[in-house]
Amino acid sequence: MTAASRRFALKDLLGFLLQAIERVKEDTDGQSKAQFLADSRAGRQVRDSVVLNLGTMGEAADDIRKQFPEFSARHPQIPLGQIWDMRCHLFHGYHSINYDVVWTTCRAAVPHLERQVRAALVDIDND
Repeated sequence: MTAASRRFALKDLLGFLLQAIERVKEDTDGQSKAQFLADSRAGRQVRDSVVLNLGTMGEAADDIRKQFPEFSARHPQIPLGQIWDMRCHLFHGYHSINYDVVWTTCRAAVPHLERQVRAALVDIDND
């Protein structure tokens, strides 16, 4: 965080995003969809952790959009708005979460997002 602006640097925010991505992948690695959706203590704990980390991803994405609009414009393939929208649904519509959608997000969108964020970090480092 810079003292003058009291905001995080872009690389820090992307780091927060990557950390949450890695946690989602770690939480769901080796899990079947049935295990993820199971009405068991283990299933609930994994779902709760995943939702928390998807929320963290949304917070980081929104901060990036607001604080670094030039990054958003340069990397439109990173769906920062959609990540924020999912966070809003998960945290404000918690009573209506569709965990099938969350599972699909974890398996399809999150790994793709990880590749996009890592590529953007390389791009930043090369500037």
